[in-house]
Amino acid sequence: MERRMIPLYKRLAVSCLPQLSLKRTLARRIVANRVRGFLLVLLLAPAAVGQDAKSEFARFELFNGCKPMDLAVESLNDDAGKIGLTKARLQAAAESRLRSARLYDSDATAPWLYVNVNVSGPAFSISLQYKKLVLDLASVKNGYAATWDTAGTGTHGGDAGYIVSSLSQHLDRFLVEYLRVNESACSR
Repeated sequence: MERRMIPLYKRLAVSCLPQLSLKRTLARRIVANRVRGFLLVLLLAPAAVGQDAKSEFARFELFNGCKPMDLAVESLNDDAGKIGLTKARLQAAAESRLRSARLYDSDATAPWLYVNVNVSGPAFSISLQYKKLVLDLASVKNGYAATWDTAGTGTHGGDAGYIVSSLSQHLDRFLVEYLRVNESACSR
């Protein structure tokens, strides 16, 4: 019986096959995990960037260093008077909310919170706007603009208190947003 001589390099290659296949499997897993990680970063990055952009926009809308503001309540129409709703009642409700947050100053000229309530028959609308001085970069001019607003409509059923309550809800929404954006300045 003749024995064939198998070259050494072939014997080593055959004996290393299980190790090579294990190494290839590990290498594939490492590459796959890196690709998954990279894809995860790509998927989550826009959310983080979007959150930063949203936060920066909120700062533009509402940040003023927690300086007190004035309040402007628009005059009411005749339909409001028919259900007993007065400008003084709306003014008192709004002032009370702003004072409780230490944000009201009747002597302040800017910024200010603008309140407009309209009543038409059984329906009403409320609009709240935060107005402050802004710079228009295109014309390089300053001017006052509404940088934040909220509005709503509803039916009052002849109850002026319901409209005042609805205004209070809008004021609460404003105060939550305003205090969140100005938190560091207001906590001093």
